[in-house]
Amino acid sequence: MREFTPAPKRPLTNRKPLILLSRDSSNAMMGDMVIAMLPLLVMACYFYGTRPLMVALWATAACKLADSLCCLVARHKLMLGDLSPVVTGLVIAMLLPASIPYYVPIAAGFFAVLVAKQPFGGTGNNLFNPAAAGFAFAAVCWPQLVFRYPQPLERLEAFGPVTARLMEGSAYTLKLGGIPSIDWQELLLGNFAGPMGATHILVMATCLIFLLARKTADWRIPLGFILTAAVFSFFFARIPTSPLNSVCFELFSGSVIFTAIYMVTDPVTAPKTGWGRFFYGALAGLFTMLIRYYGGFEQGGMFAVLVCNGLSFALDRCFISAKESLRRVFGELAKFQK
Repeated sequence: MREFTPAPKRPLTNRKPLILLSRDSSNAMMGDMVIAMLPLLVMACYFYGTRPLMVALWATAACKLADSLCCLVARHKLMLGDLSPVVTGLVIAMLLPASIPYYVPIAAGFFAVLVAKQPFGGTGNNLFNPAAAGFAFAAVCWPQLVFRYPQPLERLEAFGPVTARLMEGSAYTLKLGGIPSIDWQELLLGNFAGPMGATHILVMATCLIFLLARKTADWRIPLGFILTAAVFSFFFARIPTSPLNSVCFELFSGSVIFTAIYMVTDPVTAPKTGWGRFFYGALAGLFTMLIRYYGGFEQGGMFAVLVCNGLSFALDRCFISAKESLRRVFGELAKFQK
């Protein structure tokens, strides 16, 4: 009797699955993000002394401790080499003022991991950006501490309360309809009151080149974000100045560029398709500007990121379906021509 060998099963569709990150590739990307944020931390220490280093240490320690505690409770293997909590802590710290009391980054770090990350499955499975959620929590709970900044080049006490005079940033001046009194050189070098790691435009531009060269960040996301924010501020200027000046002040004040480089490009929460990533960045840029214009806070990047995180999967499905539909249409046209 001849043995019957069944034919191999063919997939029901020729659609390629979305590429998911492995643990090793994810940790390599997180390592690149840490390297790309270290220059910002060095610049913050140059402007304010050693206190920014302490803020970053407390934030990363809180994220790492919360992540380890969740692993112990869930009886998972402790991943001591996992750099994702370090990235989360550094992002939170860079968005805060150097004068922030230490309990704020600690609380933000715990919230980021315990609420926005671990309930969804931990590293690589979180639906929302943990750093954006942690900073949003701090902004809602302590707005008077989060959005008041010390003057650059003023040394702050590493321990104890800060005695330096605090002021609102340039983003707050824009929200009131005023023009920030900052020249272009100071604006590019980050020599003005603002988040301790989000005002150094030239440094962040260099770090973006590094992330793009390492393929840790997809160029479509920051391009869509910055292009949309620039077009919005060009046509809807809220300050009495030229459209080009409006674009420069809106992009370089606050945390717009930082959000475009370090938060929206998160490979876990961003879409996996090319066009999905571009429109994801564009939506995040649009929502950021709308929140900055009409929201209760002068900085809205963290809320825009969280909103777009919820739309990431829908964008992927939308563009995959559109691609398949176009493929069927062109296939029928080819058959008709034959």
